[in-house]
Order: sequence, then C-alpha cells, then structure tokens
Amino acid sequence: MTVMHASSLVRSVRGSLGFASVAGRTHLMRQHMPHPFHITRPFRHGCDPQGMVTLYLQSSSGGIYGDDDLDLSVRLEPGAAVHLTTQASTVVHDARGRVGACQTVTLDVGADGVLEYLPDPAIMMAGSRLKSRIHARLADGAKIMLADAQLCHDPQGSGRPFDTLEGEVSITGSGRAPFLDRFELQGADWLTRTGGYRCAGMMLVAGDMRAGPAMLEAADALPGVYAGLSSLSDRDIALVRFLAEDGVALSRALKTIWAAARHALTGQTPAARRK
Repeated sequence: MTVMHASSLVRSVRGSLGFASVAGRTHLMRQHMPHPFHITRPFRHGCDPQGMVTLYLQSSSGGIYGDDDLDLSVRLEPGAAVHLTTQASTVVHDARGRVGACQTVTLDVGADGVLEYLPDPAIMMAGSRLKSRIHARLADGAKIMLADAQLCHDPQGSGRPFDTLEGEVSITGSGRAPFLDRFELQGADWLTRTGGYRCAGMMLVAGDMRAGPAMLEAADALPGVYAGLSSLSDRDIALVRFLAEDGVALSRALKTIWAAARHALTGQTPAARRK
C-alpha cells in the first residue's frame, strides 16, 4: 500500500519472521520477506545456549531511503531461542527533501523464550531523516537482549549533519511494568549533545538483571567509550548507554558488551559472528 505525504511517495513494506522450538532446537518456521527485506539461511554455533539459532537480516536495496516505511514483525513461540542480527550496518541515505524514513520492529517473545536482537548501527548520512521504533512484548519467563546504535557520517566532509533522528524502545508484558524510552534529536545538535562523540548506542537486557554490572564493566574497559548503567528493578531491566569516538570503537563496544551479557546470563562466552 502506498500513501501520499506532502510531495513524497511513501513506500510501505511489511515483513515477518516466526520461530518455534521443536524437540529442543529452534527453527525458522515462517517468513515473509518482501523487498527490501532479505535473510540468510539459519545456522548454529556450538557456544550458544541449547537450541539457539542465528539468523542474519539483510537488505536488497543498499540501505534506507527518504520515502521508506519498513515494518518487521518477529515472533518466537514458547521456548524458542534466537540470535537475530544484521549482516552489516544500515545506511540511512540523504532524505533529499522527502518525508524521511520510518523503521518499526515488533518483537514478540513467547513464554520462556530468549531473543537477542542485535542489529549493527544505523549510519546517519548527511541530510538523512529516520524514525526508529522497537516494540518488544515478553510473555512469562521470556528474556530479551536488544541493541540500538547510531553514528553520523558526512561523506563529503562539508560539515553537513543528518537532519533528524527519532528513537523509541518499548517493552511490555503480562504483569510487567511498561518501559518506554524515547528521544528526538536534530543532527545539528548531535556533537553538542554527545560532548563531541560521533557514535552512540545502548544495550538492554529485560527479564534478567544479572547482566547489568558485567555489561558496564566490559564497556568501561574499552578505549574511546564512555558508558553508564541504569538498573530498573521494578521492570527487571538492565540498560547500558554508551558513547564512542568512532565507528570502530562503537562496533567493538557492541560486541564486547553483548559477550559480557551472554556470559553473565549463561556462563558461556559466545563465538564471534563473521560479517
């Protein structure tokens, strides 16, 4: 379906994935991935929790454009365990006067399910506009680890910032106090708001707060990274926010904090994902 916004034609695309545990092993059971969504085949790592499957999200369009409205729904049936990541960072292109891109991800985790949703950072190109929304719903006993990160990039080196960035992360579930994190930022204010850091991110664990101190300790040990921990015991959430000097430091922080969280929760150190 397409709708008109101002002078721009908004392209709405809806994708979906469904996972289920069969005899203790999680399998991809359903997929609807129209262009620009794409995925790899599922695969497994010996160091992962029992039955966990890894899947890479890909794009067949080369990034997100100023008239994209992308919606991805991910459903885990009870007991399923999934590591969901991207093959690379997502380039958010110059909106060129269009309304700007919107990306919505809905994550439904069934009872006792485990989801690691760890996309690589969004690269906010000069002139880009992005609304990013991540909505997670957790059933009883479910756990989720999710990352959200951005970096700004001016390929011409002219000092032109991205236009706007709006972010929202919400977590709900039965018997759970709702969590909502929301921000809106103008690109011209980015460096002032971050104290000169060009990259920012967060790593959140809901359903098990044991990962919090380990995530902060891992972040504090990294050069070029400034981090802080929020522990929300009434929501069973541990959240680390961090700033990084550049894309290399940002990528290192995401991988290191994830590995620390995984080890704190399972006692296992995960194998690196090749990208």
